Amino acid sequence: MKKHPIGIQFNVRTYFFRILLLLVIATLALGIILPFATRGAAVAQTNPATIADRFGIASSHLMTFDEQTMDRKFQAMDELQAGWVRSTMAWHDVEYLGKGQWTLQGCDMAVAKANQHGVKVLGILCGCPAWANGGKEAFYPPTEDHLEDWKTYVRTMATKYKGKVAAWEIWNEENIQYWQPTPDPVYYTRLLKLASTEIRAADPAATIVMGGTAPVDPGFLETTFHEGSLDYVDAIAYHPYPEIIGEAGQPPEAKYWPKEKLSGWILNGVRELIWQHTTKPIQVWITEMGYSTGAAEIDYQTQAAYMLRCLINYASTNVDRLIWYQLRDEPPVIPDEAGLMTYGFVKKTAFYYYANFKQLFGSATNEDLSQVSFSCSAPATLESHCFPLPDGRLMLSAWKSDNVADSLNLTITNPEFGSVMLVDPATGARTPASGLSRDSQGRITIQGLPIGKVPVILEVAKVSLTITSVSPNQVSQFTFWQDLSISGSGFGPGATVRLEKGSTVIDAFNVNVVSDGSITCTGGFWSVEAGAYDIVVNDGVGHEARLPGALTVGSGCGTGSGAGILALGVMLGVISLAGSFRLRRSKRK
Repeated sequence: MKKHPIGIQFNVRTYFFRILLLLVIATLALGIILPFATRGAAVAQTNPATIADRFGIASSHLMTFDEQTMDRKFQAMDELQAGWVRSTMAWHDVEYLGKGQWTLQGCDMAVAKANQHGVKVLGILCGCPAWANGGKEAFYPPTEDHLEDWKTYVRTMATKYKGKVAAWEIWNEENIQYWQPTPDPVYYTRLLKLASTEIRAADPAATIVMGGTAPVDPGFLETTFHEGSLDYVDAIAYHPYPEIIGEAGQPPEAKYWPKEKLSGWILNGVRELIWQHTTKPIQVWITEMGYSTGAAEIDYQTQAAYMLRCLINYASTNVDRLIWYQLRDEPPVIPDEAGLMTYGFVKKTAFYYYANFKQLFGSATNEDLSQVSFSCSAPATLESHCFPLPDGRLMLSAWKSDNVADSLNLTITNPEFGSVMLVDPATGARTPASGLSRDSQGRITIQGLPIGKVPVILEVAKVSLTITSVSPNQVSQFTFWQDLSISGSGFGPGATVRLEKGSTVIDAFNVNVVSDGSITCTGGFWSVEAGAYDIVVNDGVGHEARLPGALTVGSGCGTGSGAGILALGVMLGVISLAGSFRLRRSKRK
């Protein structure tokens, strides 16, 4: 992860509380009650973007690599379904040789490949060549006499990549050491206005994003707002790395926790800060956050778990875009191991978690908790989410924000749902959830599902796989075997059939899927426990349908396929013959 100065870690709750307190007093005086949580929820529900489109990946120096390396990076982005890539297109990289001497080959190649792969580009316009800032390093902005050259740089980039770069971010972390000698929100806003004017003229469709602050820095933002920055951007951005948004009094072990509730609270606070200064619809982007496996506390599994928690948590909010930092570790000489892959392209656990997050949750747009309820022994630290998918399924997730092991209980209130699968976040493999039952109203309940640090993911599907009847519906417990015909829907190749009564399970054989609505099979019932048995059909990938008490095994003789009667007759015949033989021998004596 990028190094941030310790001095910027502060208690953002106190700052935003003061702002919100003043806002509440003012609105109450006017008789207007508009809680930020309500306003934030409204924004989220009118956002048509899918989760897949809202989340992307950073590859900060993508433009500087050779074609072979770029190809490997875009192959990885395809696997991740990245959607967006954020990369610098820095002034000091493209015009460093001197005024008017452009080196844009890397940008050309990267933008072309991104377009070929269907990946949208967020380009960062930042940095300054030494010839434009008095011979200083790149984090020093252009001097007054080179502001026209700054405009030329921005105009050149926006014109050349019109329709190819979807969004431009103006500088990066300008509130800390990436603006030298010291952060200057007034001069930054001046550069921002100049850049925005050039982009609007060259490519009106491009989104203009204020440079992401780290972590939030409300004071810096508010100064730029007073200077008119909001009139020149479509979105503001910030970088809430969890270890630098700490709360007062948190235990030492909480430094790297995702801090889910605080993260959502900060997001709403940022929106409130914007609403205090404009009625213009301004988006809120998170253009960096991540976890470095170079930290002693962050191994590969922890990076993956914390990342997934952040992704799911922010997916449940109204954040308009989130760029995860980053795709690949920096070279060994740079202490930055926040990548989902090592510098040598070895995939870390987080790579698979990110890919499956996009695969599982990507088609959803908003969270909806109305169809499910969650509980555990310590509800204050329970994080739980439900995302409806367009095909009618639900994707659920839950974990403990304090990492403490617990047991999850949940109820799915809509009786139309009938399948609950536990999904492995690393592989996407599905297994039937244990502890599942239905209450008297047909609602699915699950008891005692272990949860803790790593999110539990559940896929809930409506009953597309159904059983309506079985014929015959009665057999004798002395039937050797019985051919059964099962009617329903959703049957497919690989289906299996079993009968269950408490701990007694009878696996059917000779299973034949005649059609999607008909299965034939054979069950053996010799000397099994009498009573009502459930018929259960498994579709071969773990989804199951059940028809409770569908088949009754009665005590006494049955016919089955005739074998039971035949066997009984043969046995009685043998006994009769044996008795007759003994009787004859005794008479001869």
